[in-house]
Amino acid sequence: MGSRGFLLVGTGAPAAVILIRIVVGGIFLSEGVQKFLFPGELGPGRFAKETPLPAPEFFAYLDGVFEIVCGVLLIIGLLTRLATIPMIINMIGAEVFTKVPILLDDGVWDYLHEARSELSQLFGSVFLLLVGAGAWSLDARLAARRAEHRRSEQP
Repeated sequence: MGSRGFLLVGTGAPAAVILIRIVVGGIFLSEGVQKFLFPGELGPGRFAKETPLPAPEFFAYLDGVFEIVCGVLLIIGLLTRLATIPMIINMIGAEVFTKVPILLDDGVWDYLHEARSELSQLFGSVFLLLVGAGAWSLDARLAARRAEHRRSEQP
């Protein structure tokens, strides 16, 4: 696997990264499922009230699907870096659409209180993008298997 492959699945991060993956991925998974279970409060209804996006039903369910898929990928540590990218975009969107208005209307302390989950998810995702999935992940197993295969092919 060339350097591109290593960047996608390779990781030198410790096994303890699994804790971050479980928390970040688990919250994304939970939030995605809840968009379908509670559409009025957390899905299209919320998107219609809190965002200027057209077609709130489409974007809410699209967001839910991404959160479910990427959440599962983060939990199992498969394509971890790739899975963080849409979640980083997701959290930036959540900040811009739902939390910045709180900052502007109610001040920094209300903003910090309301944004704590999104900020944790955002920085947890950035962390996983930078360090990878860690030693206890499918990414690490794939990278090790690929490295072993390359070693066995060399004369």
